[in-house]
Amino acid sequence: MSCLSLTSGQAAPKQQRDAYRICVIALLFLAASAILMLPAINGSVFDAMSTDDTMRLVEVRDLIGGQAWFDVFQYRMNPPSGTSMHWSRIIDAPLAGFILLLKPLLGTHNAQALTLYFWPTLLLAIALMLVAAIARQMSNSTTPVIAAVALAVLSLPALVHFRAGAIDHHNAQIVLLLALVLMTAQIEQSAGKAALGGLMASLSLAIGIEMLPAIAAIGVAVFGLFVWRGAAVARQVGAFGAGLAASSLLLAPALMPLSSLAAPVCDAFGGPVLLLTVGGGISLMSMVGIDRYRSTRGMRVVSGVTLAIALIGSFLASFSGCIASPFGHLDPIVISLWVNNIGEAISFARMLQLFPEKIGAYYVFPIMTLGLAAMALVRSDPAERFRWIVALAALAALAGFGFWQIRGLAAASIVGAPVFAASLGILWPRFASGARLLLVSVAASPFSLDVVGLSAKPILDAIFKSEAVGDLSPCRSLSDIVSLKRLPTGRVMAPLDLGPAILAETGHDVFAGPYHRNNDGNAALIRLMLATPSEAKQILSDRRVDYVVTCSAAPDRNIVKLSPEGLEARLGRGETPDFLEPIDLGPGTKISAWRVRK
Repeated sequence: MSCLSLTSGQAAPKQQRDAYRICVIALLFLAASAILMLPAINGSVFDAMSTDDTMRLVEVRDLIGGQAWFDVFQYRMNPPSGTSMHWSRIIDAPLAGFILLLKPLLGTHNAQALTLYFWPTLLLAIALMLVAAIARQMSNSTTPVIAAVALAVLSLPALVHFRAGAIDHHNAQIVLLLALVLMTAQIEQSAGKAALGGLMASLSLAIGIEMLPAIAAIGVAVFGLFVWRGAAVARQVGAFGAGLAASSLLLAPALMPLSSLAAPVCDAFGGPVLLLTVGGGISLMSMVGIDRYRSTRGMRVVSGVTLAIALIGSFLASFSGCIASPFGHLDPIVISLWVNNIGEAISFARMLQLFPEKIGAYYVFPIMTLGLAAMALVRSDPAERFRWIVALAALAALAGFGFWQIRGLAAASIVGAPVFAASLGILWPRFASGARLLLVSVAASPFSLDVVGLSAKPILDAIFKSEAVGDLSPCRSLSDIVSLKRLPTGRVMAPLDLGPAILAETGHDVFAGPYHRNNDGNAALIRLMLATPSEAKQILSDRRVDYVVTCSAAPDRNIVKLSPEGLEARLGRGETPDFLEPIDLGPGTKISAWRVRK
């Protein structure tokens, strides 16, 4: 049935309005999907992948090829020892399933390509449905739904994670966080949804710990709800705690061998996260149990504080290393020349130095939404305030995290979409209706703020004296290293961003890759490129390197600046040491390669 027939005069007014909203949301989804697919359609979906997407594809291929479920080691990175990856098999499983399902019909290459299109598109559709549901839940009305979905479609920091080829894990975590907000906002009405909220939290953490600040903030909000209301929400809070603890206990042996459950793994799902989720869930259930015997607010405060102190104390006693800097173990040269330049890890202060024109798109919208939501919280009916508290807690945690690392703002922008639209509906119900609400939302969206920032870039550059930075390395795609496939298999010293592509497209081993656990291989590559010819020759010999590869289209300026007579600088100037033999890769290549003379 078409949208035209759904909205025809034969239907009842309410049915017409609902059909209209469904049609508009569907059209917004189709438009967003087409725009996000366009670069991949014009080129290649494999080249549309980021380094993390490419590395995920390598892991999925390894799993399909027979690598054990519990074995997340990457044996071809940093040979001969290899590198342990901190990613979860939760994302690998559905991707491998789609590829295996489609392979008999389309062949391996086309099955992988279709999966690269389908997976992020599916997650975008789910995300938009969740945004619509949150907007409706928070406002008790369908009025802000279209505005909320339009805002989500214009949330640039989040939308990049739903483009064709995006298969790493960020999009799945955003979807699970939206589901957590929706379920937890309804905790007072349904124990079943409360338990589902606990499941969403543990699933997100089992994929990766990026959403931990928002999940922790929502957990604190649930704790506060029980302290305030007691027996009226005891069953639901207990269900949330049970869902969180039980799902974590079930996920742990499904994702990790039993021998590693207590290992101090701080960057992924493991002992520390398990202690917090299982301990937090059991603590909520214990508070509910204690409240049955003595139901007073004071007693709930005492029991909650006591259990929280015990949980935090156990965590610090068992995993104190997890409160240290996540990059503290890395070689200083790796921190200086790689970590400090990771796009998603830069801070607000660094953003002002590098990209002041992006501040509006990334920071202004979530902060503006926080202010509106706080006012809406005060104006809302007391019986509906907890849903606003949940949204505020998640948004505040993500925005606060974003001042330390910009990666928190992707989720903040899309979580803020339904909150912004619903806030306007609460604060100015007469004004915020229909087309006017949509117009205001579009004008305040991250997309519009980005346009304003780009227009004001010359002024902002003068005010903040922004540093000149180059674009992302042009050498990172699978097509960039096709010419290396014809070389005999060997060990390759190549730029960090080329590592995943070489693993995905060739049979070579690589030393460097953009992953913090690969400290040794990354340090070896950086020191090689900084080294004088005699030092470089020794490093190549010690590591038994077969090939050296550089991005001739854009040599690493930081390395060249730090060591003008180092190997990177010399190769960039066309000076070839006698221990390297140039390899003709053919015309039009972005990379240059040399064979190491033995």
